[in-house]
Amino acid sequence: MAKDYYSTLGVQKTASQDEIKKAFRQLGKKFHPDLNPNNKKEAEEKFKEVSEAYEVLSDPQKRSNYDRFGTVDFGPGRSDFTWDDFTHYSEFSDIFERIFGSFGGMGGFGDSFFGNTRSRGPDLDLVVRINVTLEDVYYGAKKNIRYRRNTLCHTCNGTGAKDGKLSYCNTCGGTGQERITQGSGFVRMVTVTSCRKCGGRGKLPIEACKDCKGYGSISATEEVEINIPRGVPDNQKIRYKGKGQAHQGSVGDLFVIVAVNDQKGIVRNGSDLIVRKEISFPEAALGSESEISLFKESISLKVPAGTQPGEIIRVKGSGLPRMGGSTSGDLLVEISVSVPKHVTGKQKELLQQFEDESGKKRIWNKK
Repeated sequence: MAKDYYSTLGVQKTASQDEIKKAFRQLGKKFHPDLNPNNKKEAEEKFKEVSEAYEVLSDPQKRSNYDRFGTVDFGPGRSDFTWDDFTHYSEFSDIFERIFGSFGGMGGFGDSFFGNTRSRGPDLDLVVRINVTLEDVYYGAKKNIRYRRNTLCHTCNGTGAKDGKLSYCNTCGGTGQERITQGSGFVRMVTVTSCRKCGGRGKLPIEACKDCKGYGSISATEEVEINIPRGVPDNQKIRYKGKGQAHQGSVGDLFVIVAVNDQKGIVRNGSDLIVRKEISFPEAALGSESEISLFKESISLKVPAGTQPGEIIRVKGSGLPRMGGSTSGDLLVEISVSVPKHVTGKQKELLQQFEDESGKKRIWNKK
């Protein structure tokens, strides 16, 4: 049974984005597990349901496909929602920070669903966005990107120290961590963070490297070839290890977000592609065979006799490849019937004969 995302958020199908966001905030607060300690499991399930509904209805493309077909493809051949499919995490965090304040936050719930979000040092990961076409997704492609990052200093091997000589940090005693206690009396909160002086390494250069000035990294321009897999979903993250920022001997990763641009005349719904085909009234009534151009392909389309305007003809296996799989989605052809604005006398006579014959059959059928 298809899910009713509008009902889940308690909004009308005509709801604006502001109304959808407002409903999500209210329900998110209502079902936040930290506010339902006596019914946490059920609250988590409800919280996930409203998050799934928000993920679909807050995204214009996903909402359009859902309104049209009643389902959403969250990945290659998947209609089930997981937290990995949630693409509005930054907005999500902002919403709950305003609702609960800086101390309520996500609590243990956020850690269990999204991973530990407590800071252990500088974030060395980089995120870049690359735009591709549906044709790139259909065939697969390779793209080059250029970006700036801090790379390990080769002079000191990322230590930041001349000749690699380090000494223990006198602030954290070599542990790399600081403990900060807030509150008083029976209520105290202890936060463990990376040492502000040594950045969590526990050691500091005795003498700074002349090339990187003690930072252990230098700025550089990188060029990376990105492999666009066939059938890659929109907003898919591709990870390149060791291509992120470098800091004091540590290196983060590069995350490339693949943004699939819309293509005129083609709508994507997961692995299915939707196009429109205009045919004449005789072709719809009598049936016909024709070709549809899709990227570099020519696909045969058989229109059955009696095809109605708006009817969808499915061409199996002619859609997008499913990423990592050996199958493809389908090509959905929405039929529109063209009506001529001007007809000749002969055409008018034939159409009148057709109408008269149709009328006789309707009268005969009523008897």
